[in-house]
Amino acid sequence: MVKRDDEILQSLSDLDLSPTMEKNARDKYAALSKYLGEHGLDSDFYPQGSFLIGTTIRPYRDGKDHDYDLDVLAILKRKKADTDAKSVKNDVGDCIKASGVYSDKLEKEDRNCWTLKYADISDDVGFSLDIVPSVDENVAIKQDIVNSGVSYSNAMKTVAITDKEAYSYDWLTSNPLGFGDWFIAISNQHLSNAMKTKQYSNLPVEIRMIYASVEKIPTYYYRSNLQRAVQFIKRHRDIYYDRSRLSKDRPSSILISVLVADCVKDNWYMSVSDIIHAFVIGFNSGSISIMRGDKILNPVDLRENLLDRASESMMNNMSKWVSSLNVLMNIEDERNFKQSIHNDVNSRVFSDAFAKPAIITPTKPWKK
Repeated sequence: MVKRDDEILQSLSDLDLSPTMEKNARDKYAALSKYLGEHGLDSDFYPQGSFLIGTTIRPYRDGKDHDYDLDVLAILKRKKADTDAKSVKNDVGDCIKASGVYSDKLEKEDRNCWTLKYADISDDVGFSLDIVPSVDENVAIKQDIVNSGVSYSNAMKTVAITDKEAYSYDWLTSNPLGFGDWFIAISNQHLSNAMKTKQYSNLPVEIRMIYASVEKIPTYYYRSNLQRAVQFIKRHRDIYYDRSRLSKDRPSSILISVLVADCVKDNWYMSVSDIIHAFVIGFNSGSISIMRGDKILNPVDLRENLLDRASESMMNNMSKWVSSLNVLMNIEDERNFKQSIHNDVNSRVFSDAFAKPAIITPTKPWKK
C-alpha cells in the first residue's frame, strides 16, 4: 500500500521555509519598516504571495535549488490622489539606498519591487525580500470590485502597487492581502487540531519557548494539507518546466494556488493526496468554479482574468504538465512512487528506493 501523504510530506521536509528562517525573515522586514518610519516614510509591512499563504517552496531553476524569494507589501500611509507611483517607488528605494545597513543588500530595481538579498541565513541557504511599494487603492476602484461580486471585506484591502516599464511609472491594482484572507480561510478547513498539536511538538525549542501553547502560536507556523498540496504541485511544476526547457510557459504560483484552493473550498479535512487528485480532475474537466470558459478569474477581483496574457502554447503545455502530475499520483507501487518523487520532486529523498535488494545465498548445511 502506497503511503502517499507520508511520502509527499517527507519530500517537502527540506523544501519548505523552516520556522527559524520564517521568524528571521519576519524580523527583518519589521526592522526595515521601523527604519523607514524613522526616516519619514510611515508604512505598514505585510508578507504577501506564497510567504503570506504558507506555500513557499525553495525555487528550482537551471537544474538546481536556489535561495528563497519572499514578497513583502509596503503600504505607505499616503492617499493615492496626493502622490504618484514614481514618488512612492523611489522614496522607498532612496531611503534604502541611504542606509548603511541595507544599501549593500540592495539588488537592481525590479519592475514592482526593491529586492534585498540575505545570503547564508541557515545551512548555507538564504532568502531575498522583494519589497513592493504601494498605497491604498481609491474608493471607486474598490467599489467596482465589490460590484463584480467580491465580498466587501476582501475588496477593501485592495491596494495600488507601483509598476515601472522602461522609464515610466504607473499604478497596478492588486489585492494580495484579500487573496491571503480568501486562501487561508479555505486552508484552515484542511487543518485539524491534531495536526497543529503534532506540528507544534516538532517546532524548534526557541520558538516554542516564545509561544507557550498550541493555541498561542501564530498560524503561519502551521501547514495545512491544502498548503502542503500546493507546495508539492509547485515543486513538481518547477522541475517539469525546467527540464522541459519551457520556463517561459510555466504557470504562475498564484494561478496554481487559486485553482487548487477553489477546487476544495467546499470540503473539510481532505488529505494532501486527495487535494492533488481533486485539482487534477477539476482542471482536466474544467469543473473548478473559478474556471469560466477560457478564463480563470481572480477570486478577489472578479474583473481580472488570470489567463489574460496566456498563449495557446502555455495552455497546451500546462495540460501536459498536469497529465504528468496525474501519472505520478496514480502510481500504485510504493517503491515506484518513491522513485518518481526522487526524480521529479526532490532528489534528496528516497535514494534507498533505487537500491537493489541483496541476493542472499542460503547457507549450506555443515557436512561431517
